[in-house]
Amino acid sequence: MTDHMENIVSPWEIEAFVQSLDISILENIGTKSWLEFHKRLTLLNQQSVLEVTGLREESVIEWFISLKKIPVLIYEVIQIDIWKHKVFPFLIDLNGEPSNTFMLFSVLYHEVVAASLLENILFHCESAQTLDDTVIDLIDYAVQHVTMLLDEKSLEIYESLPIKTNSCLEEILEKLKVFEFDIGMRCISILHYLIEFLDNLPLCAVSRMLAIHDIPYLFAQLIENQPWRKQNENGEILTYDANWKKIQVDEVGKICKREGQVWFALRELLLNPKCSPYYEISEHRLSQLMKLQKYLHENVLDQIAPLIELKRWLSYLNISSAILSSNTTKAIFVEVIPQIKLSILEKYHKKWSKVARYQSKCLYTMDTNYIKDAAQILNEVYDLEKLDRLETKKCALCQELSKKRCSKCKEAWYCSRQCQVKDWENHKNICNMITKTKE
Repeated sequence: MTDHMENIVSPWEIEAFVQSLDISILENIGTKSWLEFHKRLTLLNQQSVLEVTGLREESVIEWFISLKKIPVLIYEVIQIDIWKHKVFPFLIDLNGEPSNTFMLFSVLYHEVVAASLLENILFHCESAQTLDDTVIDLIDYAVQHVTMLLDEKSLEIYESLPIKTNSCLEEILEKLKVFEFDIGMRCISILHYLIEFLDNLPLCAVSRMLAIHDIPYLFAQLIENQPWRKQNENGEILTYDANWKKIQVDEVGKICKREGQVWFALRELLLNPKCSPYYEISEHRLSQLMKLQKYLHENVLDQIAPLIELKRWLSYLNISSAILSSNTTKAIFVEVIPQIKLSILEKYHKKWSKVARYQSKCLYTMDTNYIKDAAQILNEVYDLEKLDRLETKKCALCQELSKKRCSKCKEAWYCSRQCQVKDWENHKNICNMITKTKE
């Protein structure tokens, strides 16, 4: 039986990798130095996922917090988001169909990696102390991507591109839609964590969430639309957590992670006294918030008991909304302008086509040596054995989470030696067949 829990990045490398991280330059995207940066960030993310899922010491997260590198991740997600809307269409326009997908895939995947790291790091309240004014940029970015979960037309910018069926470009755009959805889901978590430690954030972050973006309304829309749940062609209900999974019989009616996060965030925003000066209950807001009442039924309250207070508050609000609105103390707004997006847009204003022409040399290169070097850099990142280690496995016998697998066929997973021994009679024939096929 082989163990599933080796490190992806060694402990001494983690500190060096995090220490070396600095914001990348947009025009360098696709160069070898940028690919090296992407590789380090991706390996750190893989190691972080391994530590979180394996309930181990979270050294990647600790180094990001102690070395104050969270703003680098915020910069990276915003920069790639700008790149895919401003540069990517020009690249396709100038060069047409790409001959391979892996270079463009790496650029688009970079945003997923940075968002994943942000989600893991912001789970820890200590991270709030290292957030500066870039938290405003992060709130804007997260709200934008959560809003996209409710609006399927948000990817229409790419629909005008010349796409052939079964082409590399079609494959990239399909992958991009998957990435956008995944980032949107991670942004629910990011906003939830920020809301959980609002008391440690500057007041401008509170006013940004409530007065500018009206997150309670946005989250009420999420509860109504349930983007984390869908039905497949067989009529089976699927729920999303990093990928789509079938809901088992014993899980029907169970609140999934994202839905729970939305409920906790709503409760905090609506009941926290610090928030009320920034959130006047208008007639429109009242009508939207009242819709939440029908979802706060017994099954939900049994699973998240603190929501009873939210239900009481909504009932009270319904009766006395006129009094509440007139009694709300108006806050003095200190507006902080988000800097990251603005600075990138200003720096490259009317230069997007020029950037695309420059990047074409790397992202559309036909130089076999360059492609080989790029593949060599990324080989370690997309190593299937490493990626396999990151997936949550269930025991073939008892369905508990597993970290060990059959050393012979490497396909069956077990939580313990006892389960493997008990299952051997069932597994023996399949094991032999798989091993012979591989040979």
